[in-house]
Amino acid sequence: MKTFPHLTKILLSFSAMVAGGAFAFAVVLTFVVSFFRDVEISAWNVVASHVAPWFLLFVGVYAIHNVLPIAVAHGRTRREFLVAASGLSVALTVVATVLAWLGFLAEGAIYPLMDWNADDRGMLFAHPLMFLVWFVTGMFCAAAFARFGAGGAFALPVAFALMTVTRAQIPGTGTLPFVANVPDLLGPGWHAVSGAAFVVALAGTWAIARDMPIRIKT
Repeated sequence: MKTFPHLTKILLSFSAMVAGGAFAFAVVLTFVVSFFRDVEISAWNVVASHVAPWFLLFVGVYAIHNVLPIAVAHGRTRREFLVAASGLSVALTVVATVLAWLGFLAEGAIYPLMDWNADDRGMLFAHPLMFLVWFVTGMFCAAAFARFGAGGAFALPVAFALMTVTRAQIPGTGTLPFVANVPDLLGPGWHAVSGAAFVVALAGTWAIARDMPIRIKT
């Protein structure tokens, strides 16, 4: 089993299909809404900034929970899989970012034609950093629960903190429970903090998953 090509072919193509369907749905839904009220927000921003991160998080969970046991059953080591999954995190982030930007470009052409308005769509590098961290955090959480069982719940506060810092420059996400204003709190160094969050999530995943027990379903 060639782990990286297998992961890349399936997950990247599936993500592209999901993004295409999500964009079509967003445009149709916006068109329907325009009959009842003025359009004032970017529908694609809702998808790219608020739905896509959760999709990538669960893809990360899937990679550890479902694909890792298959890779091990086919003779691959955990280390080989983690190397492949680390490469996949970058590849998937690139694809997700390109799809997000293409969606914004297409939406930017459609909205003026329909006389619709859109709100802020966030900074240029906000989405790739967010996508990267959320995918790896999904792997981190899956590894924690796979190794420690219910004790994996202790990884959730860490995961929440890692995901939160990446959303500082995403429109509509500046206020969170117990944190009044994330952008002001992090300041101009949010990108460095997001990069550090990626390193922490990836290191945590490696530390937990490199020798965790594998339960192969028969």
